[in-house]
Amino acid sequence: MSPTEIESQTGFWLLGGSMAQTTRRTAARHSHDRGQIFGISSGLMALRTEQAYWLIGPGQFLWLPPFVAHDARSHGAVEGWSLYLDPARCRNLPATPFMAQGSALLNAQAERLARDTRQSPVSDRTARLAETLWDEFIALPREDTALPLPRDERLRRVTTILSSDPADRRSQTDWARLAGMSPRSFVRHFSQDTGIGFGAWRQKLRILNARERLARGERVTQVALAVGYESQGAFAAAFKALTGMSPGRYPSS
Repeated sequence: MSPTEIESQTGFWLLGGSMAQTTRRTAARHSHDRGQIFGISSGLMALRTEQAYWLIGPGQFLWLPPFVAHDARSHGAVEGWSLYLDPARCRNLPATPFMAQGSALLNAQAERLARDTRQSPVSDRTARLAETLWDEFIALPREDTALPLPRDERLRRVTTILSSDPADRRSQTDWARLAGMSPRSFVRHFSQDTGIGFGAWRQKLRILNARERLARGERVTQVALAVGYESQGAFAAAFKALTGMSPGRYPSS
């Protein structure tokens, strides 16, 4: 649904929408005046805000508060759903996005509500189902899986270059020089701004980028080199440490 369609809807506190794409999907930077719960049924979707970057896979969902600007892209076929919440329902929810693994119950409810809340007026049965979904949504544990992006413009220069080329092998001293900082100051500011060290951030970026490439169907050896690993073994070890599976078993479209 477009932002105009979402904002034009009034009445019930929950509005649903579905997507089913057989090819690459992109959505330019935009925002909604409603909060959004965005779930993936199959495929992989990358979503980015000014503060962080997520990859949402099957069974997962992302909470986006009202007015948070974001863009999104998939790599190949993707199916999913969105539930848009009236701002009054968002007041007790976090003011920053978070991702979670949806339960079987929540995912089934969301798919039903994505369809049934488009009907006007909403039936009593649908209204009861929406309240049940709300209880399930509030209770689910949240995951710390985002790649945080720095606010400092000097550090942004570094992360923007690395995001466009994760295989860039410049040393930490080189990146500090690019940011106009001493190595010690660079390390301190980066950790303070993002919450993680620069080395851990770069490795997480590489694995997120690798997941997108594997989802597009690229070969493991090709992906390892493209994201900056000199050997397939080192890449496989880093990939498994962060995802829990080997890159060869990662699903592709």
